[in-house]
Amino acid sequence: MTKKKITFSIIAAIAILAIGGSAWYFLSSAQNENNKLNQIKKDYPELAEFTDDIIKENNKLKEDETKIENYFSLGLAWKSLADRANDRKLNDTDYFYKKALDTYETGLNITRRKNTILMMNAADMAINLKNYTLAEEYYKEAISLTPGNASYYVALANLYENYMNKTKEEIIALYDDGLARVIDTNFLQTYKERYLKRIGEIKQ
Repeated sequence: MTKKKITFSIIAAIAILAIGGSAWYFLSSAQNENNKLNQIKKDYPELAEFTDDIIKENNKLKEDETKIENYFSLGLAWKSLADRANDRKLNDTDYFYKKALDTYETGLNITRRKNTILMMNAADMAINLKNYTLAEEYYKEAISLTPGNASYYVALANLYENYMNKTKEEIIALYDDGLARVIDTNFLQTYKERYLKRIGEIKQ
């Protein structure tokens, strides 16, 4: 075996161990989470449907930690619990959103950061946690992987306008960058024009 092949094999082994280690850590904490969820179920019986769903999805993930759909399902289950907890002004709301974010992030590591839908879901959780810089990073990462998806530019522009107080020049530049890269520009152009109307650059 040549030196180049040996080096490649070592790098591949390290990558596999890193991914496997991430999944192992994630799954090893699942039992502790189940205990916490059972306590939440006891304290807030009206949330039982959502805590039971998380426990079910945790168990499914234990059975197959390589199935990406399991991370989508578990992340959504945590988000659903977080939304209901937020409606009731519970103190654990941010914790639940963080668990959803962690689930999507673990899924991203399993896919070697190739799944843009997981990135967009993670960005949404970061917004719920008011971590707008992190959300921006996820949106930009998704755009870098799929520059032709117009909806990703819209999501980032919305973040800039409503949460990060970016200047109109920065937001318009983002729309223009997207318009130069997407194939079907009608969708993105519509959102750009709506923005320009909101800031008075185009008459209503």
